[in-house]
Amino acid sequence: HLIDIGPGAGSGGGSIVAQGAPSAVAKGKTATGLWLRENRRLVRSREESPPNEWLVIHGAQENNLSEQIVRFPRRRLVGVCGVSGSGKSTLLVDTLGRALAPKKHTTSVASEPLEPGRHDRIEGAPSRTVIVDQVRSGISSPASYLGLDRPLRKVYAETEHAQELGLTLDDFSRNCSPCKGRGMTKIDLGFLPAVHTHCETCKGTGYGPQAWQTRLTTLTLPELSQLTLSELYELVAENESFNPTSLRRPLKAAMDVGLGYLVLRQPGHALSGGEAQRLKIARELCRRSQGETLYILDEPSLGQHMQDLQRLVTLLGRLVDDGHSVIVVEHEPRILAVADWLVELGPGGGPLGGKIVFSGTPAELAAGKTPMAQYLRSVLPSQEKGAR
Repeated sequence: HLIDIGPGAGSGGGSIVAQGAPSAVAKGKTATGLWLRENRRLVRSREESPPNEWLVIHGAQENNLSEQIVRFPRRRLVGVCGVSGSGKSTLLVDTLGRALAPKKHTTSVASEPLEPGRHDRIEGAPSRTVIVDQVRSGISSPASYLGLDRPLRKVYAETEHAQELGLTLDDFSRNCSPCKGRGMTKIDLGFLPAVHTHCETCKGTGYGPQAWQTRLTTLTLPELSQLTLSELYELVAENESFNPTSLRRPLKAAMDVGLGYLVLRQPGHALSGGEAQRLKIARELCRRSQGETLYILDEPSLGQHMQDLQRLVTLLGRLVDDGHSVIVVEHEPRILAVADWLVELGPGGGPLGGKIVFSGTPAELAAGKTPMAQYLRSVLPSQEKGAR
């Protein structure tokens, strides 16, 4: 029995749009029904030319890794697959990720390991590496994470009414005192999960009293912060007062990753892991080019609808088209099928894993006899099956 909720996300969702047996849902016109009925594949234009630059890990030997040489083509979308426990995350996140993008603890007591997994050396790595995970820490709200707060405050501070009142950018930047600008108050219940409630003083906006004194297009700045990203995007497009590039670029990126339904001041703890990950990709899309970047993602399909995965694959392809390298640890065959290159670890999990059992294109893997081959064959286009 399936319950399909939608039809969209955020304020566009929340309704039961279909329910019943999978065969019944597949007959409907919902997004889930279409994917069930048509057995659709993810679509991406792959790079056909053979790779000529490589990132190479020598002697990785953490946990069950067996000190082999692992080669990843640069400026390509690379998938790392294998059965659970075969060493994928140990290789990509614990070894490569920690070596190239080390974390720093800000407290004297921390349980998360910092040292990279044991390896001999890494060659051919780009100068910058970003781990795009689904962790929400560091995201207080979509507006703050995308850098929208300051340009919006500046727009209001430069209005004639604000200048008549003697209000400056600092006045619009002052936070609500009771909630310290978070818009939420947190009640710690000890061993029970903390309870978050809207701050009554600022009506959940986080702004101080001065920000409520000036209106632009009938909205005060705190009222504006309750709009969705797509509503603000339309407002920016229609009103010249809201037209700085510092607003347009991040809002366009948010639209591209499909997060237009998020509210500007939506608290970070209310985001899903997939939403947090897409916000991080949106911020990367806003960055001005600083040369090649290596992006590492660990199971980005986790908790995602196929509609979201199509959007994700398009975004990852866009990063590759811009000259970056993307490596994903993944189990979902439909994502692996649109990669440029695959590396499979195995053949089993735990002590039976840790070896490179395949390295090459998706079509070449599908023609083989590794654990992943049969599942990849089921989702590859017919003209690619059996290709060598």
